[in-house]
Amino acid sequence: MWRWCAYLLGVVLIAVALADVPSGAIVESYVGGSAGHGYVADGRYFVNPGHGRPAAEVSESTWRTVYRVEVLSPFSVVPGIIGVLLLLYGKGPNWKPAPAPPEEMPPWVKRACIASGAFTVAGTWLCWVVGRLPWATLLAGWVLFWVSAGSVGWLYTRSLRRQAIAEPGATPNPAGA
Repeated sequence: MWRWCAYLLGVVLIAVALADVPSGAIVESYVGGSAGHGYVADGRYFVNPGHGRPAAEVSESTWRTVYRVEVLSPFSVVPGIIGVLLLLYGKGPNWKPAPAPPEEMPPWVKRACIASGAFTVAGTWLCWVVGRLPWATLLAGWVLFWVSAGSVGWLYTRSLRRQAIAEPGATPNPAGA
């Protein structure tokens, strides 16, 4: 029971780390600039959008929130590392690693990678055309990338495991081949 809970907590922490990685860019894009490159003058708070554009005034709470997100974003790695460790602990002592991949990827994997890339680009472009919101486009692109890449990776490892089960005595790379 404890191993199962550790496994689930590990998966949740990895998901939190993946969700936290783009948060700095999305928050800066939503607010209109960076608080780290902005400034405070006479009790007024400004964010710097960069690219030679003038600084934009924001409220104190917005400036502090953006600043905290920018400062803490490098630490998004910590829940990911803890999640991987909990995931490995949750697998237990009897888990088997994935079988060795073949020397060349099957053609369907290559086609799936191209299709997932096209799906990500098309979805992100559609989000930009419809919404014209940079922060929403960043978020949509990030989600589409992880969904499509995760799907291809999951399907590929699943096919490797099924192949290993179907051929219990076969070795992935027999000697002399």
